[in-house]
Amino acid sequence: MIAIHPVHRRLAELYLIATKRPWNQTEVQEVHHCLQVNANLVRRLDELKNLAFVAHCAGDTEWEQEICRRIDELEARLV
Repeated sequence: MIAIHPVHRRLAELYLIATKRPWNQTEVQEVHHCLQVNANLVRRLDELKNLAFVAHCAGDTEWEQEICRRIDELEARLV
């Protein structure tokens, strides 16, 4: 089974609504909010993955492992 973050599920629902009728103002606001949450999640994961790469290149395995632990924790909260 593939887990889906609630934000992504809601975006899919809103898309399906839009195929049947225009969004109302509340739905427009929801789309904006979902896109904002998604962008923040992606940005944070990208930051951590880039830091992990820097730690790896620096040969700092302790720092790299700490960053990877934070990545794992964040990814676990995404589902």
